[in-house]
Amino acid sequence: MKDPIEKGKTGDQKIKAVIFDCDGVLFDSRDANTRFYNSILEHFGKPPLKESQVEYVHMHSLADSIRYLFPGDNIEDILKYCRSLDFKDFNKYLRVQEGLIEFLNYLRPRYKTAIATNRTVSMALVLEEFNLQNYFDLVVTAADVKRPKPHPETIEKILNAFAIKPEEAVFIGDSEVDKQLAENTGVIFISYKNPDLECHYLVNSFEEVRQILEENLNK
Repeated sequence: MKDPIEKGKTGDQKIKAVIFDCDGVLFDSRDANTRFYNSILEHFGKPPLKESQVEYVHMHSLADSIRYLFPGDNIEDILKYCRSLDFKDFNKYLRVQEGLIEFLNYLRPRYKTAIATNRTVSMALVLEEFNLQNYFDLVVTAADVKRPKPHPETIEKILNAFAIKPEEAVFIGDSEVDKQLAENTGVIFISYKNPDLECHYLVNSFEEVRQILEENLNK
């Protein structure tokens, strides 16, 4: 197995919690997200997403994405329509990342586990549909905070709930928003399959995260 790429120093840390982003980390969700937002754009007579817009909606909350896609419009009516959609119509396009279940089984009960995501009501539906709800001690969505990622409130809520320090937590993310969140909170950041992000560690698999935990952070 290829060694994980270390991109910084964390020192000897005793990790107590592993925190996951959802889209791009737990799931390959680009296709599902693209279909979801294209259906909204089509309903309101707008052209489909451009690639730059796909990147934005992949990282941001529903409300922020609608503001971005419909600048100057009254977004309340658009959001009301969004919430009327059946998310299950799009969840079928989600793909669980390879090795995720094995990694989650490894983590529990060794570590506390949490999700920090800019999804809202769809998060609970996704976890239930894929039978993942029992793998996580805490899920914090954009609906659970006043200021979603990259504001530190999401991870601060997790740290407070677990009564741990930032250096006792690992956050696995794949976007610029995730990187900024990690920087804003001081947690150890692992970039998942994104070599363009400044991070402590870059990995291409969950097995590499396990290796980092055992050989680098908790030895």
